[in-house]
Amino acid sequence: MKNKYKMIIVGLLAVLVLGIGIALTASKQTKSQQPKVSTTTITNNTAKGEASEAEKEALKSSEQALSEATKKVVDSANKKEEPQTNEPQQKQEAQKPQQAQQTQQTATPAPVKQAVPTNNKVVCIDAGHQRYGNSAKEPIGPGASQTKAKVTTGATGIRSHRTESQINLEIALKLQRILQSRGYTVVMCRTSQDVNISNKERADIANKAHAGAFIRLHCDSSNNQSVNGVTGLAPASGNPYLSPSIVSSSQSLTRAVVNGLCSATGAKNRGLSLVNNMSGINWTQVPVALVEMGFISNPNEDANLTNDAYQEKVANGIANGIASFLH
Repeated sequence: MKNKYKMIIVGLLAVLVLGIGIALTASKQTKSQQPKVSTTTITNNTAKGEASEAEKEALKSSEQALSEATKKVVDSANKKEEPQTNEPQQKQEAQKPQQAQQTQQTATPAPVKQAVPTNNKVVCIDAGHQRYGNSAKEPIGPGASQTKAKVTTGATGIRSHRTESQINLEIALKLQRILQSRGYTVVMCRTSQDVNISNKERADIANKAHAGAFIRLHCDSSNNQSVNGVTGLAPASGNPYLSPSIVSSSQSLTRAVVNGLCSATGAKNRGLSLVNNMSGINWTQVPVALVEMGFISNPNEDANLTNDAYQEKVANGIANGIASFLH
């Protein structure tokens, strides 16, 4: 009986011990699993967090890399395109001065004429006007839009009633004779009243002769009868139709002729009038001087200029002025 109870007690104890052992084992397993689960969960969560941050960093890096790569690609592409883009620009820049020059040349209303070679032993004389004027128009200079009558009849003496064209011719013929006697070759634009020669055509005669001096003889006129004296007309500086050398030499020639005439006659010296609207001057390619020998609207000067002896003085004075210029 006792043995039986002992066996039962032992069995129960064994069961109890086994149960306790199982319980302890289960408890240990639970405890060991919980940290593992917790640790795993934390680790997984941390890993997930780290992975998220890494992804973000990777994304940022990728974006930066992409941006840098894109920039490099764009820069590279731009550098490759620069020669193609700049070359035309350089060509355009190189062409700008030429284009500007072409534009300037196109915008110039009248091309500047060049001087022709001159012969200081040749003098061309133009007795201004003619018996009958020609009202047809011609440009006042090469390429000019402004026009004037080809030639007019001129003024008439207030006392003598002689035409300016006739007085001019009389003095021109005397000047021709004097210059020829001094060894000059003289080319006359006209030797009679009955001609039809425009102011441009008279300038052309002087140009073709390569004259060292082109002398244009005129008489002046004014509504005021008291006005008197000798005036020289010459091109102004900056004349758009003449070369600077012709402008300068023409001013010198005109001054010399006026001074010579006034010295020989005692007439009042009115100096130079610089103009750019005279056809007979603007078409000239040689030194030119237009001399107004006196006012035939003034009774005294009209009487003098129609007097043979006074005309001789005028011609000698002009010849002296020409000689001082050419030599």
